[in-house]
Amino acid sequence: MASFVIDDHLLRDILTGERAPDLDGLAPDGVATTGLWLFRLCSSFADPSVAGRLSAPVTSLPADAQARFRALLTTLPEDIEVLSLRDLSWMMAELQRRHANEGRGMSAAMVEALAAAHRLNAGLAVSRHDVGPNLRAAALADGIAFHSL
Repeated sequence: MASFVIDDHLLRDILTGERAPDLDGLAPDGVATTGLWLFRLCSSFADPSVAGRLSAPVTSLPADAQARFRALLTTLPEDIEVLSLRDLSWMMAELQRRHANEGRGMSAAMVEALAAAHRLNAGLAVSRHDVGPNLRAAALADGIAFHSL
């Protein structure tokens, strides 16, 4: 079982070899990501003529490295877990309502990550370039380890 749920930026970094799959020892039991973060990473490559925040580090790689990245992205390594919305939706709805009532409104992507961390009894690790303050606050309120890398 994964020890950390990671965002799309960290997933990209693992798939390009910029980060170790165990996040340099932080996640010795492996990582998981969410369906929405995976979708966001995939969609950042839908138009190869656009280099945005997520895709720019990959588009600057040599063509063969880009091809390896895309192959890994479309067939994620088996050691990267992705939980189904089927298993998370109700918990997501409850978490979103509770945290909104406590002043921590979150997007569907953020609440999916929080629900995945709950389901896996894992922490959350997100890129320091894309930290949602309400996700951090919700994780800390729920006793979930939170790291910005």
